[in-house]
Parts: sequence; C-alpha cells; structure tokens
Amino acid sequence: MSSGANDIDKIELSITELFPISEWSKAEEAFEKELSNELRGANSTVAKTIPVLHDTLIQGISNVLAIERWISMNIPIMEDGNNFGVGIQMTINEAMKKKRECWTKKLDAIPSYYSSRADAVDKLGLPKATKSESKTETKSDSTGGKDGDQSTTSTTIVKKEENDEGFLQSNHFRLKHLVSIDVQFYASARMTMIDFLNDYMTILDALEKNKEKLTAPKGSERGYGGWN
Repeated sequence: MSSGANDIDKIELSITELFPISEWSKAEEAFEKELSNELRGANSTVAKTIPVLHDTLIQGISNVLAIERWISMNIPIMEDGNNFGVGIQMTINEAMKKKRECWTKKLDAIPSYYSSRADAVDKLGLPKATKSESKTETKSDSTGGKDGDQSTTSTTIVKKEENDEGFLQSNHFRLKHLVSIDVQFYASARMTMIDFLNDYMTILDALEKNKEKLTAPKGSERGYGGWN
C-alpha cells in the first residue's frame, strides 16, 4: 500500500509511452506501413507493449495475493455478533479475487497473439528471399618501371535483392488480416492497461478507506489469534 502512488504513476507513464496512437485507423495505417518494409519482422510497437503488459499484470496479481493473505490473517475467531468488520473483509477479498482472476485471463491471452500472428504470416505464403551476386575481375599487366614487371587484379562485386512489390499487391487481404491482428492486440493491450489502472486504484482506495476494519474488524481485538 505504501508504494501504491508510485505504482500508479508508473502505470500511467507506461500507458502514455506505449500507446501514443489512440485511433484505430491511424494505428492501422502506421502498422501497414511498417509491415510493407519488412514482411517477416515483428510489429515494433506491439513488441514493446507485451513485456510491460506482462510485468504489470504479474506484479498486480502478486500484490493482490499478498493483500488477500494479509486480510485473511486478520479475520477474527468466528463467533456470534459484531461481524460487520468481518463482512467488509470478506467483501473486499472477494472483489480482489475477481479482479485477480480477470488479470490472469488477460495474461493467458498474450501467447494467443503470437500464435494468431504466426498463422497469419504463414498463410501469406511469403516467397523465399532471392538474392543475386555478380563478380567482375579486371587484370592489368605492366612491364619495366622502377619496380619491374607488375600484375594487378581488381574485383568488383554487385549484389542484388528482389523486392516484394508484386507480392504485396497480390496478397492485399492477407496483409490486411495480419495488420488487423496487430491493431486489435494493440487496442486490447491499451484497454487492459487502462482497466488495470482503474482496478488497482479502486483496490488501493478501498484498502485505505477500510484499513481500520480490515486490520481489526472487531475493534481493538486481534484478528489472527495473537500472532506477532
């Protein structure tokens, strides 16, 4: 809880830096332009978001598990009467559990992006890269001179790589499909980060407002059997 404000600032900064494009059409345009330059490469924008999204969700799940454990250790001995504070404990724990399960599903969905993208790239039927190289040698001989007879040889190498312009035109819809996978994941990752930020702030706010009841649900009574 003490690091909550810093955590929130860090998440907000990540959202600003990783998701500069907020409009679907502009993201599609940018991703399609990048793809036209390198059909076999990863989407550089999405590639940056995945590690941060993954780490953010993992850390959030870990933090919530620690809080759930802390609340559970403060649940008092079960008895009749004065259970209002216990109800608060149970309500907040249940709410955090639901959030944690939701984050876990978002985490599990990340590998499916790689799978979907790999399938889409495979269906493009990309031609094998074709490269050619030509070598020209020029030999010259000279006689006499200060150093006597001489023979020199110079070599010129010309490399050529075919472009994929024709391929791009003939696989328009396959390329659109690949771009849409990147755009959809980008938009989903952005919404996940924003939802996570809102959920995390809500959890911290609930903990702060109910800290007294969570720690001592029946007043000054120790809720966890007198552990130190």
